[in-house]
Amino acid sequence: MIKGIFLSARSLNNNFQKMSNIANNLANINTTGYKREIPFSEVLMSEGESKISQFTDFGQGSFVKTSSPLDFAIQGNGFFLVQNAKGTELTRNGSFNVSDDGFIMNGNGDKLMGLKGPINLNDYLFDKEHDELKVQENGALYVGNQPIDVLQIVQADDPSKLQRDSNQNYIPTDDDYSAVDENEYQVMQGYLEESNVNPIVEMESMIKSSKDYQSSYKVIVLLDASLEKANEIGKV
Repeated sequence: MIKGIFLSARSLNNNFQKMSNIANNLANINTTGYKREIPFSEVLMSEGESKISQFTDFGQGSFVKTSSPLDFAIQGNGFFLVQNAKGTELTRNGSFNVSDDGFIMNGNGDKLMGLKGPINLNDYLFDKEHDELKVQENGALYVGNQPIDVLQIVQADDPSKLQRDSNQNYIPTDDDYSAVDENEYQVMQGYLEESNVNPIVEMESMIKSSKDYQSSYKVIVLLDASLEKANEIGKV
């Protein structure tokens, strides 16, 4: 009976975490480049113990046209490489702008990385002969006809080891990433990739987790009542 209460309590905790996870997905349904977190699942270890594991669905989201020259989307494999105070991180969020000192940055202040390092347009911002920013499908960046750099499009050698830094950035373990072959992706200028969260799927998962949570709670109540009666009988 005690074991039954323990197992039901563990199920309560698991389903609570699942619902929190689903709620976070729904909250980020309109977040550019957001990748859905698959609800927590219990994994049975070879030693007989269990642990809660969480996975990310890196499936591609749909594209929305913005026509902004600083909005980029990746069709196919890969991530943009950005740099911040923590080091280099990977992201599918291609919404960028130009900082006051000429760096291409996202809303978090992360600098977009090219093969030469953080991309800086400071020498071209006021050059009327080179005023049009263009990015080719392979990531080659031009201002007018002047080549500037090539975007670093990379992939994690083991995506399951990526650590989510924010809802849009991922930290590679020990810089465990490599360049993506040009045949595996296309950089789309003037587009953004939307979240890959499907609200219908998330709501169905939430309803199921809620029902499982309620069932586990009822089992605990019944077992607790039975245990109390057993204690009363033992006192007679």
